[in-house]
Amino acid sequence: MISRIFRIAVLLAWLPAAFADAAAPAWKPQDNIEIIVGAGPGGGNDNVARMVQKVLQDKRLLDVPANVVNKAGGGGGIAYGYLNQRRGNAAYVVIASNTLLTSHITGVGTLNYTDFTPLAIMINEYISFVVRPDSPLKTGLDLIAKLKADPRSVAIGISTSLGNINHIAAASVARAAGIDPKRLKVVVFDSSASSITAVLGGHIDVVAGPPSISASHLEAGKLRAIGVTSPQRVRGALANQATWREQGIDAVVINWRGVIGPKGLSAEQIAFWDSTLGQLAKSEEWDRELARNLWENAHTTSAGASVYLKTQYADLKNVLHELGFVK
Repeated sequence: MISRIFRIAVLLAWLPAAFADAAAPAWKPQDNIEIIVGAGPGGGNDNVARMVQKVLQDKRLLDVPANVVNKAGGGGGIAYGYLNQRRGNAAYVVIASNTLLTSHITGVGTLNYTDFTPLAIMINEYISFVVRPDSPLKTGLDLIAKLKADPRSVAIGISTSLGNINHIAAASVARAAGIDPKRLKVVVFDSSASSITAVLGGHIDVVAGPPSISASHLEAGKLRAIGVTSPQRVRGALANQATWREQGIDAVVINWRGVIGPKGLSAEQIAFWDSTLGQLAKSEEWDRELARNLWENAHTTSAGASVYLKTQYADLKNVLHELGFVK
């Protein structure tokens, strides 16, 4: 369902994207750009932020410097609160993900996507489940068997808040296997990198998170994947990993990552980001980063992002209600 909604949003966004790239925006930033991340360094959103920063600078798409600023805490709430205080200032943007929506749906956060200006959806990715090489969990079905015997017997690490897309992925796998997702033992970390450190150290059993964080560890043999929430196998470090669906567990979950600005941006400011991010998304440098990080290009304009987030919010609210995370 999420994949189908995304394709519709892309089609809706295509026409304005073509005009945005062709037209030169009247507004340009005079101050340094802040690319804000609501988690610590090394996490999924942080990786996206640093890749956006790199391509913006390497392709000379900005006349001013762009800096990545990490504001971890509150499941992204501190970062969104920081952005919310900069109404009308297009020099400040946040790398956003499903957590913005799920936090509001579950009551963890007070700010919703409607409190900001959606600027673009940039990528989507799936959720991988990884363990240490010496883990007794050799496949996804080993995990299912252990969870069926005792749902509290496996510590599953996620970041950065309960009810987010990583939590939804773990819960969806459990539900598809006939296990009550509310009985899972879920451990929350402030970044995806922190959860990987914990599983490498043997402090938790499994991490459910973005493949881009675990890819280098998988390639080095320091981690082993046991399942992916993709409808078909993905490329790169997970090319040989069976999906959950292949293992008989019908759990397909997609994450997106995008760019949002504060409320009150002018049409000229939005046009600038439409043009700039559109050029970034079409560059060879960005395509190489997509391949390296196991990402899929999901670029939309601001208008397309607004449509997508509206439908995504409604869809996620239904999923979270079904999983028992909201009343």
